[in-house]
Amino acid sequence: MKRIIIILTTFLACMTTTAQMTLNDCLRYAVEHAHDNIINRLEVSKASADKRIAASDLMPSLSLSSSGNLSFGRNIDPETNTYDNKQTLSTGFGLSMSIPVFDGLVRINNLKIADIARQRRMSQLDIDRDRITFEVIKAFYNVDYCTVMVDQMRTQLQRDSLDLVATRRAEQLGVKSGADVARLVALVSSDEYELTNQQGLLAKAMSSLKSAMGMPLDGEDLVLDFDTPLVESDQTGINPSITEAQLALRQSEYELRVARGAFSPRISLSGGISTSYYRMFGDNAPTPTRFNTQWNNNMGEYIGFSVSIPLFTGLSNTNKLKRAKINLNESRVKLEKTKYEVACQLSDAELDVKTAGVELEAAAKRLDAEQIAYNAVHRRFELGSASVIDLYTAGAQLAAARSALEGKRIQQIISKITLSYYMGAKLIKE
Repeated sequence: MKRIIIILTTFLACMTTTAQMTLNDCLRYAVEHAHDNIINRLEVSKASADKRIAASDLMPSLSLSSSGNLSFGRNIDPETNTYDNKQTLSTGFGLSMSIPVFDGLVRINNLKIADIARQRRMSQLDIDRDRITFEVIKAFYNVDYCTVMVDQMRTQLQRDSLDLVATRRAEQLGVKSGADVARLVALVSSDEYELTNQQGLLAKAMSSLKSAMGMPLDGEDLVLDFDTPLVESDQTGINPSITEAQLALRQSEYELRVARGAFSPRISLSGGISTSYYRMFGDNAPTPTRFNTQWNNNMGEYIGFSVSIPLFTGLSNTNKLKRAKINLNESRVKLEKTKYEVACQLSDAELDVKTAGVELEAAAKRLDAEQIAYNAVHRRFELGSASVIDLYTAGAQLAAARSALEGKRIQQIISKITLSYYMGAKLIKE
């Protein structure tokens, strides 16, 4: 019974943790469950396997061989090395080893290329992870915006419904006309429609957030904590796009070394042991030698040293060398281009933060002015000096001002997060 209680308590705790999620919780979930992140981790594993394959080329090769042969009819007697008609069973065994001594450092440079390729794959993982992170951030605050819009429409519907009740009472007293009541009924119906529309947008925004996080779409809606701001990690570093471009340049340098190494001689050392055993069948066949005796008598050892010098390869090596030089120059240009683009993005992010602050302040002033104007029109409507059209116009302008303020608030948050990212801060706090 105690064990069951512990399990249930743990399950409920997990459910509570899942139900209440801050932005950082959503980002951490996306790192582990977003499909692109999972694929990128598999790509890193493949790159690590490629590195191990390249490392294995530096190791000696060892092979064991075995052969068997049963001869019929006229064949060579292994004992006398003459032709006869005896049946002969022969077997052979061999163990050989080859060691690469020198190949122009091609294998070593290929190993370095494989290691850099693995690092590039990890940098690409960081790039894609950051891209997904920004998708989650935008989807998260889109849910925040839609939630505020739904609350605003509920408040607006409640306010206009109260005005409708008051107008109907005023009609009964002869202060308001039936036309005013009809217009307010239409206004309330419009609020109900807009509320339904905003609720649909909120549901779509929630689905988009789940999709960006890699969360099942058929699960319950998340309960998000919009009040906890995103706290960037204290770690700073180089932008992953620049890191990937730097690694690409290093890889091109080693590929150039490989192309040059193709003109070098190939030197290898080989050695091995071998033995053979035979047995003849027939009336006049000699008594076969025992296997262990013949193994020792026919044992042979060898050691070899080979040198291969490429003299002409159809200009293949020459053209590969030229292409490697072109790739190196291209990688240098791409690195400079990436640095320039990141600098431009940083400058744009700084400008966006400044602009967002000014626009947010202007939106707040506009909301205050529209609220004052609406209150004045609403008071005039209560006194009978303003029509429902005037009230509707003032209410629409007030709703637009609130929507704009909320949009500018979220824009400022995202702009600050973007700026901190391009300044080197990590977005996810582990």
